[in-house]
Amino acid sequence: MRYLLYLAVLLFALPLFAQKPDYDFVKAEKDSRRLVYGNPDSALVIIKNTLAQSGNLHDTIYGNTYNLYGIYYGMIGKPDSTLYYIKKSLTYLDKYPRNKTRSLMNLAIGYRNRGDYKLSINTLNESIAINTKENNDVGIAIAYGELASNYSYMLDYKKSVNYLLKAAAILKGNKKGTKQVPAINQKLGNTYMAMGNYKFAIDLYRESLKGFKEIGGLKNYYLTHINIAEALIQLKNYKDAEKSLNEAITGLEKFGDKEMIGISYSKIGNLKSKQKNNAKAIKAYKSAIEMLTEVRSSRLIRIAGEYIDLLNAQNDSKKALEVIAGIDKLKLFASANLDDQEVYKNATAATYEATNNDKEAIKAYKHTIAIMDSISASKREEAVRDMQAKFQTELQREKNISLEANNKVLQKNLEADRAKLLLYTIAAIAVLLVILLVLRGYWSRTRLQREALKTVEAEKSMLEQRHLHEQELTNAQREIIEEKQRELTSTALRMANYQDSVAEIVEKCDKGGITKIADVKKELQQLVKQQDYWKQFETRFNNLHPEFGTTLTNRYAKLTKNDIEFCSLLKLNLSNKEIASLLQISHESAITKKYRIKKKMEINDDDEFEKLLMDI
Repeated sequence: MRYLLYLAVLLFALPLFAQKPDYDFVKAEKDSRRLVYGNPDSALVIIKNTLAQSGNLHDTIYGNTYNLYGIYYGMIGKPDSTLYYIKKSLTYLDKYPRNKTRSLMNLAIGYRNRGDYKLSINTLNESIAINTKENNDVGIAIAYGELASNYSYMLDYKKSVNYLLKAAAILKGNKKGTKQVPAINQKLGNTYMAMGNYKFAIDLYRESLKGFKEIGGLKNYYLTHINIAEALIQLKNYKDAEKSLNEAITGLEKFGDKEMIGISYSKIGNLKSKQKNNAKAIKAYKSAIEMLTEVRSSRLIRIAGEYIDLLNAQNDSKKALEVIAGIDKLKLFASANLDDQEVYKNATAATYEATNNDKEAIKAYKHTIAIMDSISASKREEAVRDMQAKFQTELQREKNISLEANNKVLQKNLEADRAKLLLYTIAAIAVLLVILLVLRGYWSRTRLQREALKTVEAEKSMLEQRHLHEQELTNAQREIIEEKQRELTSTALRMANYQDSVAEIVEKCDKGGITKIADVKKELQQLVKQQDYWKQFETRFNNLHPEFGTTLTNRYAKLTKNDIEFCSLLKLNLSNKEIASLLQISHESAITKKYRIKKKMEINDDDEFEKLLMDI
């Protein structure tokens, strides 16, 4: 009878052999890498889930996942967190050079986004050295592309072009990098066109067209036609330029891209203006303005400036003022780059000058000068002098009008002013003394305010350092909790192994290895002498979650001690089958037990129940 009882107990332990499906780390990384650039919050869920997996994960899993964590913070605009997590990823990847170079690349981008170009370049050079040892040509080409971006930001276009040429040469000789070649050629074309080498730019664009067509990149194909047209216009090849623009418009209409279609129409307007066909030029510009206004494109600022210049040339100041009013109403000026702002402000200044609105003309010219100074004093020196001359002319014109009016008044009041001159002088001296006293007081207050500001800044710095220390402490505590959580789960698994030992005794009985009840008793007594794993589990769980049992008992008085123990297993994210195995009950009993606990707690929804346990 006792033998049958032992056998029944062992049968309840059989569900322990049901295993939880393995976590697919490869799929998790692939999905998070796909989502992080378009839907970073969804990627973050997968990243956290990966890091929450129990057991000793492989270093590459930690390294790649922390790298993605850094990219996530880069997407949401937190560069310091980006650098922190990418640096953390590198601590796992010293033995895995291919993975390490990927993290180094992202670290370099993080430095560049923060303006640390020197650090970024040094990091990229480290990546190139590793890729060279690994014979990873594609990795070297990608690093060259990032170096080119750094030098472009630093306005060193010569080095930028050199690195782009190196990247293109590598990619052309590598099958894996074939799809990157058209984009490299397009970037090179843009650079050479900016440098005034239009013929070479066109050759690069034509290579890009061929490549985009081969890989099915139709939109880039049509966008490259717009670039070709711009270069052809500079070379005065208006016929071929118009042909490229018409092809671009036809193709882009299939994509519904009104912004690029509008830009294409503006280039047709520029082309027709150079051909002295002002009617068609105005029509094309009008279409461009309408489309770009609809999508609120920042490119509207420059194109509107070109349109206004054309209207001014036609002496249509009324229409030009209407365009200015419409553009200013959109409030897009600040979003445009400095070159586009300059074109627009220069055009508006000319319009105000033509309509004798001297005040607005002076204001616009002054704004244009400020923009030019911000772009590049060396490259724009002659143009700045021209703007300054126009500004000074308008300013002097206004001053002359004012002086002429003042002279008439002065002539009438000259005699009266002589009599009052002495009084005015005395009053001026008195006012000057008052001003000096006020300025002295102001300077004293300013000095005191500066000293107070230094004190505040010192306190702010101290608070920031304290906050950083607290944040590091919080991260360390979180890692300790995660380690204890893994130990707790390990204890639960050892409890399962305890049940496996019982199963072995049954198996010996079945195979005839143990034939006497006394032997069974002896085996079980030896098993009982082993450590009490449930007690260890309970002790470790209470150390990790000391308030869990007390909180549940205080909130829900109906819960028994067994109910609290059952809830502690649920908090570990164990499945019903795993809990049934640990408690030596059936799977259905575990489900029933969970249902009864929810009923005692007056909770119906599973998600609400699980969230409540996790939050305690």
